Amino acid sequence: MRKTKLFLLLFLLACVPLVGSADDKLTYDRVSLNVTASDEVENDTLTAILYYQRQGRNTSEVADKVNQVIGWGVERAKQEPDVKIQTLDYQTHPVYQNGKLTGIWRVRQSIRVQSKDVTKLSTLLGDLQEKLAIQHIGYQLSADKRRQVEDELTKTVITRFKQKAGLVAQQLDANDFRIVSLNISSSGSRGRPMPMMRAMDVMESKMAATPALEAGEQTVQIGVSGVIELIRE
Repeated sequence: MRKTKLFLLLFLLACVPLVGSADDKLTYDRVSLNVTASDEVENDTLTAILYYQRQGRNTSEVADKVNQVIGWGVERAKQEPDVKIQTLDYQTHPVYQNGKLTGIWRVRQSIRVQSKDVTKLSTLLGDLQEKLAIQHIGYQLSADKRRQVEDELTKTVITRFKQKAGLVAQQLDANDFRIVSLNISSSGSRGRPMPMMRAMDVMESKMAATPALEAGEQTVQIGVSGVIELIRE
């Protein structure tokens, strides 16, 4: 009986794979590296959000007036072929005073206008302020311009990574290196419309001049992190 148990135990041990077998290759001389490349890029797209708001006891009349003014703004913006126009949120809600309903309804809608032609959009904003109020206005980097800059920075940062890897291999008396893993990431401020100090109401807008605007710059950065293995042959 004991011989049978011993035989069974030896059989089970033989079936268990050995830890650290020849299939598990040990690795040596691996080095982690991080490299970045960045550029200051001028914002090339101007974006503005304008709105019209009206209130009254007759909801239908108030909504109709808002629709008329927003429709006017959209048609005026459509006259400029290089300007993108989009209608935004449409809000209708009752007005409260001291926690009680006043029987007055407030209706509001916004539109967004965007263009790379700053002169044309600035002129358009001056016209739209005849009836609409500016809520947000500011510069940002267009998607195609960001993509172009990121592509160039990717080329630069990969070249720097290879140069740094070669330097490390040389300083550690290795003949060469191979890349084990590589991760490429992008970062940097993407820009967004900057809120004005306060939104101007329609009466102020009628007399308002075109806002003074400066494009400014933002940083686009590409980073590469990876692991190399030194070759000593």
